[in-house]
Amino acid sequence: FGEQALLKEKKTVFFCPYDVPESIFKSIHQWIKTLDPARDCIVCGNTTGIERYTLRLLLRKKFSVILPLATVIPQCLEELNLGWRMTEQETMELLDEALTEHRLLMVASTENVSVSTPTKHTILIRNYWMRWIGNHFVLGCSGKGGYFEHLLWKREVEVLDANEVQVK
Repeated sequence: FGEQALLKEKKTVFFCPYDVPESIFKSIHQWIKTLDPARDCIVCGNTTGIERYTLRLLLRKKFSVILPLATVIPQCLEELNLGWRMTEQETMELLDEALTEHRLLMVASTENVSVSTPTKHTILIRNYWMRWIGNHFVLGCSGKGGYFEHLLWKREVEVLDANEVQVK
């Protein structure tokens, strides 16, 4: 749902695990400062709190965003979880603005209408789809031998560490 032309753009995929150091917020801000809303299209989910935080920043800063959901696309967009501090009205305004400006595409990892909460299976489907469409990959933080190291094997990955951006 949304601007399908974004699929033709060069895409940077943002992944971030659940368990991250507090310093990740600063690293995400530093990374976003290196991007250009007129040039960069970012693929960012909303499953983890850090993903939702990053998604809100990207949308507020006018980036083009592909939002792969680990659920179906809800009929009422204000039901999308963009963060616990956002009201349904704020969520709707942020999404409406991005859709109106042709900067947002939402993609569902399932067609099963009963999947309104992410499951391990739908998150795996979403993550593999993100890997498949990505041109460049950014990982919030990484542990040796972790899930994302396996998922992004043989891909060039930029890792945002505690206080600086590093290329892995």
